Amino acid sequence: AGGGNVPDMIVSDVRMPGMDGLELLREVRQDELLLGVPVVLLTAKGMVQDRIAGFKAGADAYLPKPFDPEELISIIDNSISRHEILSGGTVGVEDIKKDLDEVKYLLLEKGGAGVGNGWVEATNVFLTPDEREVLEFLCQGLMTKEIASSTHLSTRRVEQLLTSMFRKTNVKNRTELVRWAVSTGNVQI
Repeated sequence: AGGGNVPDMIVSDVRMPGMDGLELLREVRQDELLLGVPVVLLTAKGMVQDRIAGFKAGADAYLPKPFDPEELISIIDNSISRHEILSGGTVGVEDIKKDLDEVKYLLLEKGGAGVGNGWVEATNVFLTPDEREVLEFLCQGLMTKEIASSTHLSTRRVEQLLTSMFRKTNVKNRTELVRWAVSTGNVQI
């Protein structure tokens, strides 16, 4: 990823001369800039062991050869959309901090010190201890890598926990998850 240009997606054949697709994938997953980039691997039909090895190495999708170009385009579109949702699209730390300040103002200045006493709403969503820990750090404005470092989880695991919380809480990005957390009393501000 020279020059700071990060691709939206990486599509690679598993069987290549020199560096094979799995080796490429391992390098991508160890590169700080490329870590979150979705990767689709292409493999010869019936090579189950390649698919299993690829998923273990962090592949997002597999497509057996030969394939219909429309199928590849669909996989690419879906993976990029999912990546944008997971990464919060163009939402940055400053956006999350600004939103958190706004939520704090609304809760503290406009009445809402706890559940049932203002704008905080009850929820039936159950979060695992790891999800709660990741959520606490997210609400402090930390990014995935910083959360991983603070929790001693892998960045991939942090992304999986965020995805799980997006699904459970029916939100689409990190900012909405922070708003949900504060509005339901799941984090103390």
